[in-house]
Amino acid sequence: MSKETEPTKRSLREIPEVDFTKAKRLPRGKYAAKARRSFAVALVEPEVFARFGSSEAVNAALRAVVEAADAVKHPAKTKRSSGSKRSAA
Repeated sequence: MSKETEPTKRSLREIPEVDFTKAKRLPRGKYAAKARRSFAVALVEPEVFARFGSSEAVNAALRAVVEAADAVKHPAKTKRSSGSKRSAA
């Protein structure tokens, strides 16, 4: 095995200096806007989450509710005939 040695002063002088003042500055939070568009977060109360046990179970239950709501068809409103009016008895 070769023994690790410290770099010599000469080898350190041969390494070129880097001027970081000319480096391009990257924006902070570069991907934050994309992450906000990619994720939707819903806060569930702890006692509700305890009933389901996992986020997959919560999602499955919510999907079932959405399916049931989509399956319900609201009856069309029927127009009353204007021929007869109720009279107070």
